[in-house]
Amino acid sequence: MKQQSTGRGFAYLSAAELLVKVMSLLYVPLLIGILGGEGHGVYAKAYEAFTLIYVLTNEGIQRGVSKLISELYALDNPKDALRAFRLSRTMLIFGGLLASLLLFFMAPIIASWAATPDATLALQALAPTVLITSVLSAYRGYFLGRSYITANALSKIVEQLVNVVASLLGAYFLMKVGLVFGVAGGTFGTSIGALAAVGLLIHEFYKGRLHKVRRQEQSVEAYRHSAKELMGKLFQYSFPITVTAGLMHFGGFVDMLVVSNRLLVAGLSEDLANAAYSQLSAFRTLLSVPNTIIISLALVLLPGLSSAAVLKNKEEVQRKVAYSVKMVFMVTLPAFVGMTVLAKPIYALLFPSTGGVEMLAYGSITVVFLGFIQIQNTLYQGVGKFYWATATMMVGILVRLSMNYVLVAIPEINVFGAVISHFANYFIPFVINHYLLTKVLKFKIPLMKNAAKPLVSALGMGGVLFILTRLTGLFSFGRLVHGGITLFLVFVGIGVYGVLMLFTGGVTKQELQDISPRLYGKIPSGIRKYMK
Repeated sequence: MKQQSTGRGFAYLSAAELLVKVMSLLYVPLLIGILGGEGHGVYAKAYEAFTLIYVLTNEGIQRGVSKLISELYALDNPKDALRAFRLSRTMLIFGGLLASLLLFFMAPIIASWAATPDATLALQALAPTVLITSVLSAYRGYFLGRSYITANALSKIVEQLVNVVASLLGAYFLMKVGLVFGVAGGTFGTSIGALAAVGLLIHEFYKGRLHKVRRQEQSVEAYRHSAKELMGKLFQYSFPITVTAGLMHFGGFVDMLVVSNRLLVAGLSEDLANAAYSQLSAFRTLLSVPNTIIISLALVLLPGLSSAAVLKNKEEVQRKVAYSVKMVFMVTLPAFVGMTVLAKPIYALLFPSTGGVEMLAYGSITVVFLGFIQIQNTLYQGVGKFYWATATMMVGILVRLSMNYVLVAIPEINVFGAVISHFANYFIPFVINHYLLTKVLKFKIPLMKNAAKPLVSALGMGGVLFILTRLTGLFSFGRLVHGGITLFLVFVGIGVYGVLMLFTGGVTKQELQDISPRLYGKIPSGIRKYMK
């Protein structure tokens, strides 16, 4: 089994995550077509509650395992790394089982809080997924810690593919019984997909003989930790990450409760409130597409950053910080510009029967700060400042909930208040984090220097797309042709942005060669000569 560098690992995992998110994005309009706007609103609320439980039992431990494994291997101690993985796997089996039972029996109460009793059965159908994904997180954390990115990437693709097919089939057939059963059927694929991914990683684990440590790999001078010490380290790393990630999703969960109830105060009926929440969920799904690439960067960055920090290699730590900041701008700025310009054709293609174009057109700026929050949190985790991210996220969440309570209840604003608060939720922690990282921890993070070339390239891309959308908007097409034109515009935007980045020096020869020498070799020589 082959290990990957940070650049190549990021490329592999982000490509997989992007493919997964595209599948999810295409799946949503199909699910809305089966369940309807009201049914999808119920489904979105059930999934928001499930996501909170999932994050609390998975997110922290996966990153904690990854960080600990990478540190132990950096210190030539693979035996303790393997023991740490096995301990985490056992812990997650019991924790996942407890969380699954909790979600199952709490489902009626959670659905009642959300003013949506129809979500009860869907929540109960999602309960087994928590246990399965807990085991999956242990394996993914180990593979990430060892820099075996390919297997992780493949598992994500398999998981989502199975999820989409099984969920659509479940929703389609059970919708014939009733709306409540159809919504529950739309969750079936989550468990089945996770089970398929677990099976794949277990196969790769034993096929690559990762369950054994060769004698020459273990340093005789390495300190051997007791099981108690390893569990202590896992808890030390995982708990604050869990708290931070949990806060982000707890904010989303409470936000769902607040928005659901305040929409009723604004004068919407329960059916219209569910449909409005469906629009908000679709908007957030679109924002999460580019963010999946940043999440991949954070997952790949953490082990390398942790290894450099434990070896006290300040130069390598700073190099990884600079690389991550540059990549955030390279991904989020074109995503922001592209979604703003293409908001109308994107919605016409994916969600023709729902509103929400204005949400994306005015709210897509959020994607820049959402991406930065992911990397800022990873920087804290890499150097051991775990609770700093927790504190700043708490500030953002309190602002978001307060704004939603006030704005969503205003009839003229209603669900758009949630779009405004979503932006504030990430912008405020971004500002605080940047101050702490640069002024207190003394990281060098020149924002304008790193943003300049991606911003110029993104604006150039936006200008081309704006002209093309105006030209194509002069004609009336069927949905199939319109879909083809929208996809064409997306690929034109990617192409224009890529070429402008090459000409402006936003991407260097070394960075491209690190990601893929083959890709670099395919760039025309006329363009390569202008590259730095």
